[in-house]
Amino acid sequence: MTMKKLKEASLLFVIQIVLYGLLCVNYRAVALADYHEAAISDFAIATMNFFVIRKIAKSEEAFHQWMGYVLGSVVGSYLGIYTSTLLNG
Repeated sequence: MTMKKLKEASLLFVIQIVLYGLLCVNYRAVALADYHEAAISDFAIATMNFFVIRKIAKSEEAFHQWMGYVLGSVVGSYLGIYTSTLLNG
């Protein structure tokens, strides 16, 4: 894997960790009817998704991006569940 591909995969990995963490926080905010937390996390989720879609759409090769995307999503879910329990007890 070239350095450029590794950088792209790493970037998507980090973005997906944050994004899936936000999704977990958002789910809990919706379940608890916390309108402000849900709205703020919705805004952040939509913004990040926009940039992820743009990044992937501009690329020619996708395997390394897919790996970063998927692995970041899994790690993000674990961290997001933990974070949401800290935020909302």
